[in-house]
Amino acid sequence: MNILIFLSSTSAFLNLYQLQALYPWLVTKYAATLPLAGWLNMACLLGMMVTAPFAHRFARGFLPQKIIITGLSFLGLLNLGVAFSGSIEILFFIRLLQGLILPYVLTATMTMVGGASNDSLRLQGVSCYVAGTILGSTLSRFYPAYSVDLLGWHGGFITSAGIIFLICFFIWKRISNIPIGIDKKPTKETACFHNFKKALKEKELLIAYGIGFGLLYSQSSIFTVLGLYLSQPPLNQTSEEIGLLYLACLPALLAVFISPKLHKQQREKTVGFFLVTLLWVSVLLMGSHYVSILIGVAGFAISTYLMQTQTTRMISKARRVPVALASGLYLSFYYAGGALGANISALTFYHWGWTGAIISVAMMQVFIIVFIILISRFFHKEAILYARTQC
Repeated sequence: MNILIFLSSTSAFLNLYQLQALYPWLVTKYAATLPLAGWLNMACLLGMMVTAPFAHRFARGFLPQKIIITGLSFLGLLNLGVAFSGSIEILFFIRLLQGLILPYVLTATMTMVGGASNDSLRLQGVSCYVAGTILGSTLSRFYPAYSVDLLGWHGGFITSAGIIFLICFFIWKRISNIPIGIDKKPTKETACFHNFKKALKEKELLIAYGIGFGLLYSQSSIFTVLGLYLSQPPLNQTSEEIGLLYLACLPALLAVFISPKLHKQQREKTVGFFLVTLLWVSVLLMGSHYVSILIGVAGFAISTYLMQTQTTRMISKARRVPVALASGLYLSFYYAGGALGANISALTFYHWGWTGAIISVAMMQVFIIVFIILISRFFHKEAILYARTQC
């Protein structure tokens, strides 16, 4: 089961950030400007934001295995579409379609994580899910950049499609013997709406939504701007060289696999403070020197992906609503932050350079911290008032 979760997550995220290291090619092939590159990076995230809250509803009654295989098959076809896209408008539309499909694959995967029989198995499933997001995200930045420089635009994305079809075939061959049930009871529209309201009234879920929004806003901003920054003078790096830099995210895989022990030994607030500190130390290390940027990317990836394990654990333990619904809403907030971050960071970089992009990330993180504090205080007061009424 854990291998299935890992492969599903990896293959889905292979599609997500394909254009982040390809700015030199976007300029050559489509005459893209810096703000336009931000919109192209945002397209897939925008599609995910729109579809994520409803993915659980439309996929209800279908086996998660079938949703994963069908979704990956469509994603492979869309990669072929990217290979033969003739205009920037078509490219934007295809990226948007990728985003509309991805939540179905990820929600089906999270349904399997939430279906674990105990907390220990659920924690293992969370680690495999997040490890897949790390590997898939890293490869989605690295492989297109490397293969497009080596094989050209057509060859690079045709081989990307081939990799997705290969993973899909492997999952299809291995998945038939894994018993994963479905809830066949129909859900009335009123019940569905009621669950939405409950999902927006649960303290832990609201905090997870806020953290997820700020988390991908920060990650999308930094990695989008980094790709643009490295392609500009004085560094003038090629897409292949930019893609290689993103391999520095891979040490986060090890950190995620040891994260269950970290969560058992330390309080969540202590871990959260450490991760935020590591994030900003890493961002400040990303200066003009290649080695410092490399170290900064590694530290930034470790901090953000470990934060993602925390939020994924919170979602998988949803008490009042189905995990699939909580996951869908979380993904919507998460990718709304990513879409906004990709667009705003490209604009701020265009007008004010690297410093402007960093300031926008700092402002968003302050906003999220204030949001979490206010939510915590509100629910604390509610708990006090409820206790008094019971006396």
